[in-house]
Amino acid sequence: MTNELDKNLDMYGRRIDYLRISVTDRCNLRCFYCMPTSGVEKMSHPQILNFEDIERIVTAAANLGVSKIRFTGGEPLVRKDFSKLVNTISRIPGIEDLSLTTNGVLLAQQGEQLLEAGINRVNISLDTLDNTKFSQITRGGTLAQVLKGKETARNLGLTPLKLNVVVIKGMNDDEIADFARLTMNEDIEVRFIEYMPMSDGENWKKSYLPITDIKEKCSQVGKLLPVETAKGNGPAKYYRLEHGVGKIGFISAVSEHFCGDCNRLRLTSDGKIKTCLFSDEELDLRVALKSNYDIERLLLKAILAKPSQHNLSTIHSEDMLTNDLNRKRGMSQIGG
Repeated sequence: MTNELDKNLDMYGRRIDYLRISVTDRCNLRCFYCMPTSGVEKMSHPQILNFEDIERIVTAAANLGVSKIRFTGGEPLVRKDFSKLVNTISRIPGIEDLSLTTNGVLLAQQGEQLLEAGINRVNISLDTLDNTKFSQITRGGTLAQVLKGKETARNLGLTPLKLNVVVIKGMNDDEIADFARLTMNEDIEVRFIEYMPMSDGENWKKSYLPITDIKEKCSQVGKLLPVETAKGNGPAKYYRLEHGVGKIGFISAVSEHFCGDCNRLRLTSDGKIKTCLFSDEELDLRVALKSNYDIERLLLKAILAKPSQHNLSTIHSEDMLTNDLNRKRGMSQIGG
């Protein structure tokens, strides 16, 4: 029988204490690596989990030892009355940390109410500091809105403030040093993320740059000093530039997977639990919610079903698996 204290341990001894919740599949940007040119077919309102359903799931997860929640999308700030959901979740016993991943477009408008509702910290997805390239990557977005949102988050104390930078070879890899320099005088965490295979394989291979190359470009700015971080605080390996104020993180999902320390489950906006970002296997909670089935029992089943690691072939492999590159859901439908 599972020890009460170890009920959130998976089959590999990892403590699952983190739930990422996609609150919507909709987004106000159209980043080319996140969704196809035509966009994705939007789910109807009845398909999306309502706030009461999300509250039930988080309550069950908290009973199993989940203490950290991250809200994602699509873009979570386009969900109507999102701050009300945050406030509800913040009151659930056992939930100690509420964070948000956003593109930052609406952050200046909603930052204050999010803080009051209970958001502790914010990650902003920002892949370029160049206006023209920002418009190209996002298919029409405005960089100034995101930078304003970034300043709002910092002024409100939604820290540590993190910038998530997906490095795209031939597009923004010439800005790696510029992003690294932001950490010299600003208490901010810039996290470089390897471009991941979520759609077409050939395009992925052309756009992929390994963390080793990214780290080398950062080293040209200054000496990188390793920074100790607590286990379970995310997949990034952190460094600090000598004499720098902020941190630089490297997330090597492809070249050097971090599955051994994975502590998370993902809840999609339509009520599916994913045990791994790169797996199509899902556990449907919608039917269980409607039939009053034991949600804790299903979440425990998901915890025990977590794979030891993802099944991605690395960029260096000659026999890259096709099914790894044609996911049923794109990144915008999972929430990262």
